[in-house]
Amino acid sequence: VKAIVQRCHQLGQKVRPLGSALSPNGIAFCDGGMISMANLDQVVEVNKEKKSVTVQAGARVSQVIDALRPHGLTLPNLASIAEQQMGGFVQVGAHGTGKAIAPVDHYVTKIKLVTPSKGLVELSEEDGELFHLAKVGLGCLGVVVEVTMQCIPAHNLVEHTFVLTRQQAKEQLEDLLQKHK
Repeated sequence: VKAIVQRCHQLGQKVRPLGSALSPNGIAFCDGGMISMANLDQVVEVNKEKKSVTVQAGARVSQVIDALRPHGLTLPNLASIAEQQMGGFVQVGAHGTGKAIAPVDHYVTKIKLVTPSKGLVELSEEDGELFHLAKVGLGCLGVVVEVTMQCIPAHNLVEHTFVLTRQQAKEQLEDLLQKHK
């Protein structure tokens, strides 16, 4: 990734990271070039003591959940699409569901990205505003290659599916948010 980004920078050519193509907005499509993150898909480390996981950006959410399971851990926030790649999952500010559950980027503790001018950059909370901007950078600050996230103890969720009219949903919203995770 570093060599590709450097070469594109030297040529004045734009390049964008391409995840699993689940977002309907086409933000990754670029006339200059696209980098598939599919082969950058390793779970680098599960730290049970710190309750954290470090993954390469192309690792899919489902793969990360599977790697965390034997350690009794899980991600704190999940969307309904488990085939998202972790880099994109974080970069787009995915929110999952739940009144009291923060968006995915809230749980990022460290991020590595490849930038055109600085090469490989590692950011964490100590880097202040730049870290917070990079967590939901939409690929604009560089290509995310690795993410470390805080985890929580594994637990079971029960899904109840039902249909409401718009009016019923509006009337019951606060009650449903209080009763359900």
